[in-house]
Amino acid sequence: MSEAEYKLVEQHLGPDRPPGLLAHVAGPTEDGWRIINVWQDEAAFRRFQAERLMRAAGLAAQSEDFDAGKSAGFRAMTVDGAELPF
Repeated sequence: MSEAEYKLVEQHLGPDRPPGLLAHVAGPTEDGWRIINVWQDEAAFRRFQAERLMRAAGLAAQSEDFDAGKSAGFRAMTVDGAELPF
């Protein structure tokens, strides 16, 4: 995902933090833009995906600057950090 694509989706998501989102990290890479979100559980992510992300991605996809084929996901088996609330 490019920075422009990231900003398009973020624009449509709105400023408030979704319930269940524990951490959001985003920044540039050599290949574009990397986004890592840590969720309380898969149910919280699926709720966010259904209620907000799909709509935001659909609106962003209407722009010439958006390539939905560059998005991907993975399941983390371990998340550790003293600052995380678990």
